Amino acid sequence: MSSTIRLRLNEILIEKQMSRRQLAKQASLRPNTVNDLCTQPIQRLHLSTLSALCDTLHVLMYNFQHIKQ
Repeated sequence: MSSTIRLRLNEILIEKQMSRRQLAKQASLRPNTVNDLCTQPIQRLHLSTLSALCDTLHVLMYNFQHIKQ
């Protein structure tokens, strides 16, 4: 059985009053990557990407994700 990871990225961006474009630039990620993470359930995520997001948004990994099985 595979699990799906859903990031709370949209919710956090609203809380931080930050756009997807701003996040991509500050985290040194491709805008398409950020958009995909906001709009699609993901099966896998590179830890370096997750770390960049958490560092940029000042959130802990624990508070950032929701895993559905």
